[in-house]
Amino acid sequence: MVDVRKDVAGAAGGTDGRRTWYVLHVKPRTEKKTVDFLRSYGYFHHLPVYLKITKVQRRKVKRELPLFPGYVFTKLFPDERIRMLQTNLIVHTITVPNPREMIHQLRQISRASRAKPEMRPVHSFKVGDLVRVKYGPLRGTEGYVKRDGAHATLCLNVEILGAAVEISISPDDIEKV
Repeated sequence: MVDVRKDVAGAAGGTDGRRTWYVLHVKPRTEKKTVDFLRSYGYFHHLPVYLKITKVQRRKVKRELPLFPGYVFTKLFPDERIRMLQTNLIVHTITVPNPREMIHQLRQISRASRAKPEMRPVHSFKVGDLVRVKYGPLRGTEGYVKRDGAHATLCLNVEILGAAVEISISPDDIEKV
């Protein structure tokens, strides 16, 4: 996985010379293979993943799975985009209208994953308060909150995909924005 922070400086206006940010909508379960193609061609890519631990016959099996199944983030020249479409792994490409916002959202998720909370993909939601984390390693992170009794769940949205990531957090650690 490539760190999204490395290629942010030139991404502000959506293009870096002629490069454009895209979200590649890929065929089911081909995210890692698509990343391998991008890597082999030397193209910038970002695939947020989470660690899923399951029990199989009394053994714990750890797997890295995409946080946003079916999507890979990349920055390509037009001819590079055509070359990737020829791999037959991509269903279609989504041009990112506001790269700064998407990069900010991906940075929040990347920062949150370094704190190693329990993460899992969820559907994005519009209901709830916009909040900011006040304390701990996620301080300054903004997201929407869902309350579940004494627990709270912070949802970090990636609006272009209509998806989000849930993180368990104490309600005392957040404030309304």
